[in-house]
Amino acid sequence: MGNIKNMIKDLPRKVFNKIILDATNKAQQKYGFEIGTGEHATWNNEADAFKHAYMQAILSIDHGKAISASAGYQHEIFGKETVRGERNMDLWNNVIGREIADDIKKVWGKSLEKLPQEDVEDMIAQRVVTKMKQGELITNPSDKRSFWKMKYERLKPEDKVFYKGEYDILDEKSQEKYLKQYSRQLVDNGWKIQDRKELDKQVISGDLIYVENYTKADGTKVSGYYRHRRR
Repeated sequence: MGNIKNMIKDLPRKVFNKIILDATNKAQQKYGFEIGTGEHATWNNEADAFKHAYMQAILSIDHGKAISASAGYQHEIFGKETVRGERNMDLWNNVIGREIADDIKKVWGKSLEKLPQEDVEDMIAQRVVTKMKQGELITNPSDKRSFWKMKYERLKPEDKVFYKGEYDILDEKSQEKYLKQYSRQLVDNGWKIQDRKELDKQVISGDLIYVENYTKADGTKVSGYYRHRRR
């Protein structure tokens, strides 16, 4: 199966969709996430989110990340008419699925090829459900997080790195929010908070990332800041 056309030829879409739906139903019975009934069983709910993430993880492991991503984009952008929130939800969950595949391949390496297919599928299902429980999947099209701003939407408070004097000028509520991270930063750096010039050097070296000012999907304005490098 060297490309998408051959993949579709060898495994018709209806057959593949049924395989994914069966896997979703199996996982739902095991983990008890939200699912609908009838033709809307996996539509705009947790089962829908699971289905997309699981599908992309399977495709990415079996056929590679490029084919998985291309198939996902074609399906969402060109393959059907959906409202904006639904498309945003599906594209977001597709990314999570590919990330799950990357994590599994990184951990198992070539040994992954020796595992029984059922074990691989169970591993994927478990990780998708875990991501769902952690709130990393979008399970409703009304979710304000934007796929197009995904790298910003997923930033977490613990990623933030303070420069000298920055914490001191925060309001009381913000200081409380970041107290744990600020304290950890103090301990890790020998009770010293670095100035902006020192942090800029770490950005240049690739150890840190500087996030420019941006506006979240819900309209919240976020000022630029330094953060730890993550995926």
